[in-house]
Amino acid sequence: MSICRINHALNDLLLDIHAASMSLPSDEFERHTLERVRSVIDFDFAIWGAGDGMNRELHSAHVIDQTDKLFNTWEPVKEVDPFANLVIGNTGQTWTTDQVPDFHHARAYREHWGLYRARTMIATMKIDPETGLHVFITLARDLPNTRFSHADVELKNIITQHLFLAARHNDQRQLTTCEGPVALLDAKGQVHASTPVFRDLVAQEWGRPAAKRLPDAVNERLWCEGEYRSAFLSLSTEPSGSRLLVRIRYKPPQPLSPREMEIAIAYAHGQSYKEVAQDLGLSPTTVRSHLSRAYQKLSIRDKGALATWLGNQS
Repeated sequence: MSICRINHALNDLLLDIHAASMSLPSDEFERHTLERVRSVIDFDFAIWGAGDGMNRELHSAHVIDQTDKLFNTWEPVKEVDPFANLVIGNTGQTWTTDQVPDFHHARAYREHWGLYRARTMIATMKIDPETGLHVFITLARDLPNTRFSHADVELKNIITQHLFLAARHNDQRQLTTCEGPVALLDAKGQVHASTPVFRDLVAQEWGRPAAKRLPDAVNERLWCEGEYRSAFLSLSTEPSGSRLLVRIRYKPPQPLSPREMEIAIAYAHGQSYKEVAQDLGLSPTTVRSHLSRAYQKLSIRDKGALATWLGNQS
C-alpha cells in the first residue's frame, strides 16, 4: 500500500473511531474499532483491557477472535512474562515481542501465549489519569513469518492514542444517556466513569475512596446478585460489555418528631435511658419506644451511628 493510500486509510479510520465513540455502546465500540484497525494493521486476535499493571491484576478485557478464557493460563506466569514486563515498564510506547530476546523460549510463551498461537504480538499501554489503571491494546498474529513491521508499530502508536481518548469519550457519552446517578464498574470494583452525584453518594456512604473503587463486599454483591441495598442507598446493575452499568438510588431517612429528636440528642450525648426519662418527665419504657422508632426511621442500630447522624445534621 502506498504512503498516500495509508494516510488516507488512517484518516478515515481515526474519523470513524471518534464518530463511533459518540454513537455505540462500549462493548460494540471496542469490537467495531478493533475490526476497523484491522483495515490498516492485520491481526489474528486482539485484546483491549485494563488493570493494575504493577500488581498484575487484570480488571477487564475485551477479547476478539480468541477465547474469553485467555487469561486463565496467564495467572501462573504473569510475574515472569517478559513481554508484559517490557510493556508495563514502558508505558506510552508501542512494543513488539521481537524486542524480547528468546521470547519463544520463555515460560510465559510455552505455558500461555503459545497455547493461543500468539507467535508475535504488538502492544501499547498507558496509565489512565482518571482511574490510575493500566489500559492496553494488544494485537497478535499466529504465523511464523508475519512479524509486525516498523510501519505497523508507528501506525499502532498513533491509532492507540486515539482509541484511548475515544474510549474515555465513549464512557462519558454512555453515562449522559442514562437518567440519574450512574457509573461503569469493572470486576474488581474499580469505577471507570461516574456522574458527580454517584460519586457524592458512595463517598457519603463508604468514604471518599469508594468514589474510585467500591468496597469489596459491595462489588461482590453487585456482580453476583445484580443489586446491593444499604440503609439509604439502593444499587442495581445491567451488563455493559465486560463491565457493569451501576444505577444508584438514594433513600432519605424519615424525619424525627420533635420528641424523638429531643430524646435522641440527650441519649447520644451520653445519658442513660433512666437519666433521659428523669430529665424529660417520661418513663424509661417511653424513652426506649421513642429511640426504637428513631432507629427505624434512620435505619441505624446503635448509639454510635445515632451520634454520627446527629453530627451530620449540624
